[in-house]
Amino acid sequence: MADRVTVIGWDGSPLTSAARSALSAATLVAGAAHHLALPEVPPAAERIRLGSVDLAARRIAGHRGTAVVLADGDPGFFGVVRILRAPEHGLEVEVVPAVSSVAAAFARAGMPWEDARIVVAHQRTLRRAVNVCRAHPKVAVLTSPGAGPAELALLLDGVHRTFVVCEELGTDREQVSVLTSDRAADHAWRDPNVVLVIGGVGAGGAGTPAVPWLMGQDPGVRSVRGWGLPAEEYAPEGYGP
Repeated sequence: MADRVTVIGWDGSPLTSAARSALSAATLVAGAAHHLALPEVPPAAERIRLGSVDLAARRIAGHRGTAVVLADGDPGFFGVVRILRAPEHGLEVEVVPAVSSVAAAFARAGMPWEDARIVVAHQRTLRRAVNVCRAHPKVAVLTSPGAGPAELALLLDGVHRTFVVCEELGTDREQVSVLTSDRAADHAWRDPNVVLVIGGVGAGGAGTPAVPWLMGQDPGVRSVRGWGLPAEEYAPEGYGP
């Protein structure tokens, strides 16, 4: 098993001293292509292209040395930390976080986000993510290929929302677009991207009271009145993100 495993989040800004120190000592580095191209990655380190995190975790578990896993944003927020720490891999990790893509997206939009719902959308779970966007006035969607802004817009047919599409956050190609949901389906969007879906009952504006102690609570809503659709449309029993 690796002597030490450090998971480093990267948001496009210069790496922290803790991240640089961990990388300089690494004998194995796993990450996406743009992570492995970072100049701080030691030339002599073994490099693993991070496609399947499960496969990478097995390689790391069998490595004798110091391993680093690079990931976008905060790797503990819907990220690789959950998989690396799964019982079948037995990895204990140290985490050096960065700004999550959700936090960065809301920052680019100039909006608070303690009242937002956050969902992950894959092709097999896209309809579930769309149902959350129908039921709540502020939703951040972490997309994936085949489950991006265009696909969200198509399934929201007839439901008006404003989309804030944040493409390639933290890179030189970063772009933020604000448009209505009916126009999002007509565009080819670059991955990775985060979509903020805004609108509907309770969307509120300036001066809308927030709930200062509970993240995810809609502004001004004193009690939960139920889902907009049957509960099984969101998360069937025993089915995680």
